Amino acid sequence: MKAMLDMFKDERRARWFFAAHAQGALGAGAGYIALLVLAYERIGSAWGATAVLLADLLPAMLLGPLLGAAIDRTSRLAGAVLADLIRAAAFGALVFTHSTGAMIALALLAGFGTALFRPSTWALLPGLVAPSRFSAAVGLFNAVRDTGQLLGPVLAAGLLVIASPAAVLGINAVTFGLSALLLLRLRGHVRRPAATEAAMDEPVSLRGVLRDRFVRVMIGTSATVTLCAATMNVGELVLAQRDLKAGATGFALLVSVYGFGLIVGALCAGRDGGDARLCYFAGLGGIAAGMLSTAFAPTLGFALFTFGFTGAANGLFSTSNRILLTRAIPERVHGRAFGLVDSLDSWGFGLAVIAGGGLASAFGGRALFAVAGSVLFVIWACAAYTLRSRVMPEISAPVPTLIPATQG
Repeated sequence: MKAMLDMFKDERRARWFFAAHAQGALGAGAGYIALLVLAYERIGSAWGATAVLLADLLPAMLLGPLLGAAIDRTSRLAGAVLADLIRAAAFGALVFTHSTGAMIALALLAGFGTALFRPSTWALLPGLVAPSRFSAAVGLFNAVRDTGQLLGPVLAAGLLVIASPAAVLGINAVTFGLSALLLLRLRGHVRRPAATEAAMDEPVSLRGVLRDRFVRVMIGTSATVTLCAATMNVGELVLAQRDLKAGATGFALLVSVYGFGLIVGALCAGRDGGDARLCYFAGLGGIAAGMLSTAFAPTLGFALFTFGFTGAANGLFSTSNRILLTRAIPERVHGRAFGLVDSLDSWGFGLAVIAGGGLASAFGGRALFAVAGSVLFVIWACAAYTLRSRVMPEISAPVPTLIPATQG
């Protein structure tokens, strides 16, 4: 925590960035719930809500690397600002939309904004903080995102008591607009990466970067964990209701404990002096162990412990994975690389949403957790063997110049 507090004290750019990220993440968490409720009310079926959810994922699934390439060739900061403006417009228009086709089209537009925002911010982050504070910045970035996902639905629940789902979506649109305004304060204050002779020899295409076995393992494990974690999100309701007989209250407790674990894990991985490689393997193995333990949980109390443990392991893994990827990939192709990561993660999440519900209903929540945990143990062993001798470089220090206001 000290490294994060020092970063806030000394890095003014980071304060504006995280202020934008915090209120945007909270609004997005609330807006996600409101969007599903509104889609169900106006379309009249659960499949309609599912269609809207998948429409939100589709742009990242299909366009991630292309959007990342556009970011690398233009401006990471401009990409993040444009993404927020697109999402503000899409969610604002959803307030007044009633037809099924229009709702799905606007969900696609919002998804396009999200697909542009994620690689933009990951590519932008190294230029906002000193290299020695980058791990802390990644940990805080993930912790803020996870806090939004945890508290956003709670905020939505409170707002939906006194306001309509459309009103909550309107509030979400406002948060994205504010995020864009806050990000604009960074114009002319993003540090340029060091222009070293070694950097000129680095690959400038995504295909060249993917020749590195380490990068392939990082990207592949990220997608696999996303698939298994999303399967867990689908199976946890069946586990709580059918296997543990815990009801809606037990389900809510499991989700809350898991979310809290994510935040703790992200903060631990970003701590000062932390070993990202150790956190990566501990997190990946911990997710596998946690999911397998959940499959055999005899009581709700035991399941709450395994859910919290799994969440903390996932936070540890996802944060260290992004730290290691950023160190391994030349900064000139960060947009393309993180666009590909976002694309594969979205495919994993989408496949889990489509297939996970049916599998959980057919075989039960325990079986789903056991299979996902077993798969991740195999992935952990393969990653440990493949990367047993790889030594990672540190992020190079930036030169003391600033990117002009027209660049990012």
